Amino acid sequence: MTLQRAALWAIVVAATMYLLVAGRGLLLPFVLGIVLWYMIDALADAFENPRVGHLRLPRPFALVAAVCIMGGLLWVVGRTIGRNVTAVIAAAPNYERRLQLLINEGAHLVGVEQAPTIGELFDRISLADTLSSIATAAASVVSVAGIVVIYAGFLFVEQVRFRRKLAIVLGSSGNQERVEAVLDQIDHDIRVYIRIKTTLAAITSALAYSVMASVGVDFAAFWAVMVFFFYYVPTVGSILAIVAPAVLTLVQFDNLTPFLIVLLVFGTIQVVTANVVEPAIMGRSLNLSPLVVIVSLVVWGTIWGVVGMFLCVPITVVSLIVLAQFETTRPIAVLLSSDGRIPEPRR
Repeated sequence: MTLQRAALWAIVVAATMYLLVAGRGLLLPFVLGIVLWYMIDALADAFENPRVGHLRLPRPFALVAAVCIMGGLLWVVGRTIGRNVTAVIAAAPNYERRLQLLINEGAHLVGVEQAPTIGELFDRISLADTLSSIATAAASVVSVAGIVVIYAGFLFVEQVRFRRKLAIVLGSSGNQERVEAVLDQIDHDIRVYIRIKTTLAAITSALAYSVMASVGVDFAAFWAVMVFFFYYVPTVGSILAIVAPAVLTLVQFDNLTPFLIVLLVFGTIQVVTANVVEPAIMGRSLNLSPLVVIVSLVVWGTIWGVVGMFLCVPITVVSLIVLAQFETTRPIAVLLSSDGRIPEPRR
């Protein structure tokens, strides 16, 4: 690669990053609309061509069933979060005072006369203010929900004509087969990722609720929903899913038994699921380097916040498959992969 071409690529990458950050307000609703459309379409395909059983629904009925199920799930999740966020924020000062008492007791045990305050430990960030910020962010997501639904609806309309327009653009040459093969590969890998992640997230969330409810943790249903979403965030999500309920249990009860139960039992479930079960089921289908996943998490989290953290793996998978199709970018795809094995270019 010549110096001129390298400089051109650097300019393109810098301009793209700037547009992604500057256009965040316009791009995020559209991206979320794509996610919603894709999940409904994948669920409708599962009803239309089931892997198990012989009940096959016609496409219109499969689509209606998928919309009803997805809408019902979003309503249940939204209602659960909405009913608990206000209560969590109201209880936050009590948890903060309890946590300060625990810090003071721990400081006396180690011989520290003046224990640091929570504000000093967390750079003067109040727990109540933090939870209020989270609630505000959730409210902003709800405020753009209408736009997201509209985008998803128009994507379904566009889906009907997309293949025909793609054929017109690419003509009758082999480019059409090549592009369609790449799109099919992307679709397959993303669906495998979503199916496995969603199944394991639901199982982990149900087990988390069982553990927390058995010891009497406050807002167990709310934290179970949070555990479900945390599971989609690579690495960091698994840590948050363990730490957040465990810390709440620690500040809620006067003894360590509930804390140890939640930490050890649920921590073991989370670690085994994320580090043993998921890799065994996922296998080599995605073949992403763990370092690349972490870097992608940081980059997309910086660009698009929490939404970027959720989408970092699918975006990286798409990038790897596309980069593998061109000789000039195949070395980059090799670096993104876990073992250097990447899809062969489509001819």
